[in-house]
Amino acid sequence: MNSVDGRRRHLARILPFGILLAAAASPIAALLTRGAALGQIDLSSIPGTLAFALSAAAVSATIGSAVGAVIGTVDVMARRLTIVMSVTLMAAPPAFWWIGLTRLPFGIGSLSGPASAALVTGVTLAPVTLLLVLAASREIPATAYEAARLFLKPRRRIVAVLFPLLRPAVLAGFLLTAILLLGESEIPFLFGFRTSMTDIITRFSRTFDVAETVPLVLPLIGTVCALGLAMWKPLFTVLFPQSAGERGVILRPASRPIALITALLPVVVLLSLAGYAWATAGGQQALTRRVATWLPTAAISVTEPVLSAMVSVGLAVLAVYPARRVPAARPLVVAGLLLFCVPAGIVAIGWIALAQHVSGFSVAPGIAYVSRTVGLCALGFAIAYSRLPRTLDDAARLVPMSPLRRAWLFGLPLLAPSLAATAALAAATMLADRDVASLLLPPGGSRLMLNLYLLSANAPTAVVGAAALLVVAAGVVVVALAGGLPLILLTRSRG
Repeated sequence: MNSVDGRRRHLARILPFGILLAAAASPIAALLTRGAALGQIDLSSIPGTLAFALSAAAVSATIGSAVGAVIGTVDVMARRLTIVMSVTLMAAPPAFWWIGLTRLPFGIGSLSGPASAALVTGVTLAPVTLLLVLAASREIPATAYEAARLFLKPRRRIVAVLFPLLRPAVLAGFLLTAILLLGESEIPFLFGFRTSMTDIITRFSRTFDVAETVPLVLPLIGTVCALGLAMWKPLFTVLFPQSAGERGVILRPASRPIALITALLPVVVLLSLAGYAWATAGGQQALTRRVATWLPTAAISVTEPVLSAMVSVGLAVLAVYPARRVPAARPLVVAGLLLFCVPAGIVAIGWIALAQHVSGFSVAPGIAYVSRTVGLCALGFAIAYSRLPRTLDDAARLVPMSPLRRAWLFGLPLLAPSLAATAALAAATMLADRDVASLLLPPGGSRLMLNLYLLSANAPTAVVGAAALLVVAAGVVVVALAGGLPLILLTRSRG
């Protein structure tokens, strides 16, 4: 009888999480209910899509693992600044950095084709693997790696000890990057080749018929789910720590050639921003007046992702906190991760399909953002909670007060830094979006990132540079607000 009661309590605790994910997945379900017959499924663009995604992911994993291994095992100058500058590449889509590089006076913009696109996107998404490798390096037993340093030569130590320990992180980074690139549409447009996502966007923009896109959507979602299921085990091995003693590689001074490896990604950031600055300096006429007309768009472009990220994190915490100690919540966390992996453009089309069932119902971009990122925020909460000593939660449960007040005063403040980072990441992905904005905005609506892509096609170079620098400024504000608000709310709750 006790076991039956325990299962019922566990079910009651995970039920809100399941309902939240079901609601978030409803647009995708609405899209799939428009299903095509097996013979109508269009697989023609899948081989090219996979070739581009996997080759770019290989470049990304190679660069990210090399830089991450160096930063994680040796003490380089300005280590934290190097990490921050490298991770900045994740705050904008690859196309943003590429457009900036094409504005340099070096003639970089002549590249085209899938191979060049794979190289560009591989470099700009290398921080995905870099962060996972850094996390894995902090879980390596310190004594074991110090013993390897004493008895093995550097090459042997790297091949036989370091990279086998980092293998789950590299594999997870490779698969996660490939999944993200399955939904990439702007880089293929800029480099002149087609993928499944470009076909979906093109076909839907031409016909506005949801059913017409389903034969293209089904194989892409199936590919995303297959790669996602292959990714979750190595990813969770890295993100959810194992209990052990002293962990983390002891950092040693780095030689100058090794330290130069870590400058690769910051140099890409600086060159791209320099390209935009160079373009802006090329023509100052009427720029001030034109930028002033963009300020209302900038205000909504900042407010929307910040509020959406707060809602997403809030819903995730409310749903996952009761289930934080229930083992059955882990599969739901995996489902939330898969939900985030579905390309943003498909989520937007799914919301349009859902809205067509309700007369007069209009979907704001913020709704699509929340539905896509709530699974990511749930994963962020689960990771943060797993890194807290369980004894702290046990001690808080002894305090005689309501569970809600106990969570607000004792549980959530301990998770504030991780929740702030999760909110900042979610808000940055929303600001960087183009597909959701282009599909769900009403006529006359605009967003900074969408405007930048439109301007880059035919506007004067100085205008493109000014628009990009405004996007950068908005990004700084978005990350600061989305990351700062949870810290302020949760740390002040302790009085």
